[in-house]
Amino acid sequence: MDALLTRGRTLVERFGAVAAARGDEPFIVLADDPSNPVTFRQSYACAERFAAVFAARGIQPRDVIALLLPTHRNAAAAFFGAMMIGAIPSFFPPLSPKQDANIFWSSHGTLFSRIDVALIVTDEFNIGLVREHLPVYAHRCLDIETDLPGADPGLQFQGDRHDIAFLQHSSGTTGLKKGVALSHGMVLDHVAAMGECLALTERDVIASWLPVYHDMGLIACFMVPALLGIPVVTLDPFAWVRRPASLLDAIADFRATLCWLPNFAFHHIMRMADNRVSYDLSSLRAIIDCSEPCKPSTLAAFRSRFAAHGLDPVALQVSYAMAEAVFLVTQTPLGSIPRSLAIDAERLDRDGIAVMANNPRAVRAILSCGLPMRGVRLRILDADGAPCPDRQVGAVVVASDTLFEGYFRLPMPPGKLEAGWYHTGDRGFIDAGELFITGRSDDLLIIHGKNIYAHDVEFCVNTHCDVKPGRTVAIGPFNPATGSQSLVVVAEADSSDLGAQRALAQSIRSAVNAEFAASLYEAMIVPPGWLVKTTSGKISRAENLARYVAARPAFQAMPA
Repeated sequence: MDALLTRGRTLVERFGAVAAARGDEPFIVLADDPSNPVTFRQSYACAERFAAVFAARGIQPRDVIALLLPTHRNAAAAFFGAMMIGAIPSFFPPLSPKQDANIFWSSHGTLFSRIDVALIVTDEFNIGLVREHLPVYAHRCLDIETDLPGADPGLQFQGDRHDIAFLQHSSGTTGLKKGVALSHGMVLDHVAAMGECLALTERDVIASWLPVYHDMGLIACFMVPALLGIPVVTLDPFAWVRRPASLLDAIADFRATLCWLPNFAFHHIMRMADNRVSYDLSSLRAIIDCSEPCKPSTLAAFRSRFAAHGLDPVALQVSYAMAEAVFLVTQTPLGSIPRSLAIDAERLDRDGIAVMANNPRAVRAILSCGLPMRGVRLRILDADGAPCPDRQVGAVVVASDTLFEGYFRLPMPPGKLEAGWYHTGDRGFIDAGELFITGRSDDLLIIHGKNIYAHDVEFCVNTHCDVKPGRTVAIGPFNPATGSQSLVVVAEADSSDLGAQRALAQSIRSAVNAEFAASLYEAMIVPPGWLVKTTSGKISRAENLARYVAARPAFQAMPA
C-alpha cells in the first residue's frame, strides 16, 4: 500500500496504479449480488469505455457530469471515466419515495443550471422523470446501462493535481446544496493522511450502506477503497433502512474490518436487529460514529448489545468530519475506548464552561471526537474572535492542508472562510488536545435565557419516548407574547388514536422537563411524512420551523 501512495498526480492515475496492482481482486461487492464482484481491473477498464462515450457526446474538460443514480455496479466506472477526459463528476441522489417529486425536480433543475450540467448519467427510470420534469435536460441524459464501445487509446488527459477532480455537495434541503470543489491533489493527500490515521492496509474490508452523494460515503467508503485498493461491500441505502441488520450480515459474511455510521444508525440497528439471531462481528476493528452529534450512551448501548456477538469493546470509535476539508478532521485513537466527560449541565448551559459535575443529577456526558488528523489545525473562538482556553465553549474553526477554497460557482458567505480558517458553524471545546462538540450555532435554542441544544432535546425524546429516531425535531420559534424563543418538539406518530397521541405528547413533555428543567411550549404530534428531511435523511430544522410557524398563527407576528 505504501508503494501505491506515491503513484500518480491525479486520481485517475492512482486508480490505474491500483487496478494494475490489485488486478482481479474485488473492488466493489454488491451485497445483493455477492457472487459477482466488480474487480479493480474491470472497473478501470469500464471507466475507459465510459470516457470514450463521454468524449463522443462532446463532453469537454471542466464540463460537469451529474451522476443521478441508485446503487449501481458501474457507478464508480462512470465517475472515474468522467475524470479521464478532464470532466468534473458529481453524485446526486435519486428521488426517494418520501420526497415531493415537483419540489425535488424543481430544485435540482435550479442546481443543475447553476453548475451548468453538461450530461446526466442515470438509469432508464430516472431518464423518464428527467424528461417529464426537466425537459431542457432530456437530450443530455445517458443511460448507465448503455452499450459501451471499446476504450479510445487517444484519450490521454494530462491532468494536474491542482485541477478540480469532482464536486461533493452538501446535504441541506434539495434547494440549498453547495458544491465543494476538490482537486486531485487534495483528495490524494487526504486519503494518504486517512490511511496513516486509521492504519489502513490491503487486508482491510469496508462495509457500507452510506450513499456516495454525501461525504462520508463518497470519501470513506468509495475514494479510500479506490485509491488504496481496499474492497468495499456495498448495500443499497433504501434496502438498509428497511432491514438495518443486513449491515451486520455483510460484516459477518465478508469479515469486514471498518464501517462508518451516523449516530442514528446505531439506534436503528439496535432497535430492528433480531435478538434471536447471532452476528459474528469479531472482524471489526473500527466502527466509527460520525456525521451528527455522537452520544456516549449510544456507543455504550451498542457495545453492550453486541458484546455477545464478538464485537471488540474498543471497536466503537468517533470522528468529526466535513466536506469542506475533504472529510476527516479529527479521529479518536483506535485501540482504546473514546473519552467521555461528565460535565456540569447547568454551568455548560449558563456559562459555556465545561467543568466536571459534582451532582450526579446534573450531568451531561459529552463524547470526544478525537485528535486532529495530520495536516489539520483547530481553534475555538469566543464571540469576539479571540481564542478560548481549554474547556471554554466557543466556535469551532478549522485549518487544513486539504481545506477547500470556495464553493463551486457560488460566493463564499461572509465570515465563513478567513485567512485559511473555515468557520464550521459548530460549537465545542478542547480538552487535552481532543475536540468535544456541544452543538451547532444554528442548533442552539435560547429558551428564556437558557442555552439548550436542539439535538440534545431530540436525543432525549428518542431515548425516553415511544418515537422512532429521525421522526422528531426540536425547534425554538420566537414567541411575540414572551419576547423569547419557545421550546417546541414536533414528533411523528404512526397511531391516529387521539388518546395515544395525547399520551405521547405528555411523555415528551415529562421527559424534556426532567432532562432540561425547561417547560415545553408544545409537543406537536403529526402524521408520518409531515417532517421535512434533507436528501441524506436528516431532519431539516429550518424547514420544519417554518412549517410549524405557518401552522401556528400565534408565532407569525414577529417583532418590529
